[in-house]
Amino acid sequence: MDLEYLMSRAFATPQSTAQTIASVSYLSLIAIEFVISLRKNLRLYENKDTAVNLSLGLLTSFTKVFIKGVTLAYFIWLQQFWKMANIPTTWWSIILLLILNDFIFYWYHRISHESRLFWALHAAHHSSEIFNTSTAIRGNFLHFLYRFIFWSPLAIMGFDPIMIVLIDEIGFYYQMYIHTELIHRFPKWFEYIFNTPSHHRVHHASNEAYLDKNYGAVFIFWDRLFGTFGAEHEKPYYGLTKNPPEKNNMFSIITHELWAIMKDVIRAKNLKEAYKQIFGRPNGGKA
Repeated sequence: MDLEYLMSRAFATPQSTAQTIASVSYLSLIAIEFVISLRKNLRLYENKDTAVNLSLGLLTSFTKVFIKGVTLAYFIWLQQFWKMANIPTTWWSIILLLILNDFIFYWYHRISHESRLFWALHAAHHSSEIFNTSTAIRGNFLHFLYRFIFWSPLAIMGFDPIMIVLIDEIGFYYQMYIHTELIHRFPKWFEYIFNTPSHHRVHHASNEAYLDKNYGAVFIFWDRLFGTFGAEHEKPYYGLTKNPPEKNNMFSIITHELWAIMKDVIRAKNLKEAYKQIFGRPNGGKA
């Protein structure tokens, strides 16, 4: 397998090209942030924590390769029965899709914090007590097994399935670059419209004043509109507020909250209480 073959595969399609550019840029930023942290003694990185982040990110990447095919097949199947229109791929439909994708992500992300079962599959992303660029890919691969279902409305509306997946990827890539403590704030107009490192530090923080804030991916105006916006006004501290996993143990990071739910359901006195333990609000286990 030579370099020419690898390059041809990396840039074979618009999506693979975007993934290649994003991946190289992302790894470069991690390296730059790591060097700056080292030279200025900022202690933004810890070896084992970073290794866990990268390992979880790799596991997620393998999962997404499989799930993308399932996602496209699902959207195509859905459009055979409930497609409302044929929306062409033009500059205006791409902008519209970007906005609608972010709207769906906002509610998916919010549900992932406000419903315990969904939180159990999202908590891994918030489980580190360190916040740096490598934290962006610290996640639980299991949520990708159902995540695409929340994007069904876009397929039903008539957007091209490939464009739905591509725009969602762009939203994911954007978030990779806002996990940092090196950037303080952008200009006010940018901070008002877009999600930024400052806004996302608030989202990840375990400070009482910062809980359940800033769910947007690319845009922050959804949070302003729906009352979940929080500005950074005090030093953020990171990690889970309750039931943390075993430190740097990948299995524990992925499953700890699922085990906690199982134990609480077994102890439940009736079906109503069991339902609440599964789908009710997390018991303080938020970041």
